[in-house]
Amino acid sequence: MVSGFTGQSQRIIMFLLLNSRKPVNQLEIVKATGLSKGLVSRVVNLLVESGVVKRPYRCRFVLEYPEKLLVDWIGQRNITAKKAYFAKDASILKKIKHCHTLLSGAWLDSNYLASEFVTVYVEPGFKPTPAMNLVEGRVSELKSKTVLIPADDEFVFYGKRKINKEEVINPFLLYVDLASFGGIALTALQQVSAKHGFPNLLEVKN
Repeated sequence: MVSGFTGQSQRIIMFLLLNSRKPVNQLEIVKATGLSKGLVSRVVNLLVESGVVKRPYRCRFVLEYPEKLLVDWIGQRNITAKKAYFAKDASILKKIKHCHTLLSGAWLDSNYLASEFVTVYVEPGFKPTPAMNLVEGRVSELKSKTVLIPADDEFVFYGKRKINKEEVINPFLLYVDLASFGGIALTALQQVSAKHGFPNLLEVKN
């Protein structure tokens, strides 16, 4: 298993997944992610050693096995433990920059069964005002049907899409979030997997 992908190094994962099987050089990764050359070099070398990334040219890399990288990433991301704010209804989102994930993201992405739960990422450092009347907790607690998750990194919004006038995170991160959440999200995960040709996690585990 490829390991060590937490914090800002996840930017490299998302960049490579969104550019899979396309030759890229280290400078392109640095410019796109805003990370240092040293960090990019360490992570890419780790991926090359694992066999997930190949180096067919002297200065260029290719993500040869995106499916393996995607599945390995799941085991290192725990969305259920993230801090969240719970609102009484989704009307509050009209005034807040947000991007859908989990069940509402799956519904928009793949026409998955409409869910009463609306789960979105909001900007890093999001601080609710008293007037918003939000309750703080963890994603796993589901204290209400509208869940706001402060992004741990602005790169969460990288590759976002506009679907039915709503913004949705990129399909790779959506897949990983659904798998990390588990439970009721696994059915939605299968729908997203089928649409984008991602590994069926239930079959992979078996």
